[in-house]
Amino acid sequence: MAILSITEAARLFGKSRTTLYKYNKSGALSFVQGDDGKPAVDMSEMLRVFGSVHGSAVHNSQNEQFNTSKLDNEHGLLAEKVAALQEVVRRQDELLRKADDREKWLQERLERSQQQIQALIHQPPEQPEALQKRKKWWPW
Repeated sequence: MAILSITEAARLFGKSRTTLYKYNKSGALSFVQGDDGKPAVDMSEMLRVFGSVHGSAVHNSQNEQFNTSKLDNEHGLLAEKVAALQEVVRRQDELLRKADDREKWLQERLERSQQQIQALIHQPPEQPEALQKRKKWWPW
């Protein structure tokens, strides 16, 4: 039978990697050394311990078949995430446009204020009444 990596076996039989290691430690499941030198397990050993393959998936080391309903579900979730992210981008664009408008308005207001200040600076000063020639209260 085929030799499976621990991760492949766990995924195929619907178990966690930790569970497989626990079964190995207790002696209920035996590991072999894989081609890459890492721990692996024989398919027949997995079938002996856990029975049939989890769900309707069948493992073929050369040609894995994917569960289309799972892929469709993942595709739907990704499509929802994309739509949500597009909405976030749209909102951010709207906020950026409003900020640009606000900045333009403030810039115009600043320019008007600067023009008013310049006009006040260059305006000839008025003579205060105290400096004007005072009339005497007596006529002589």
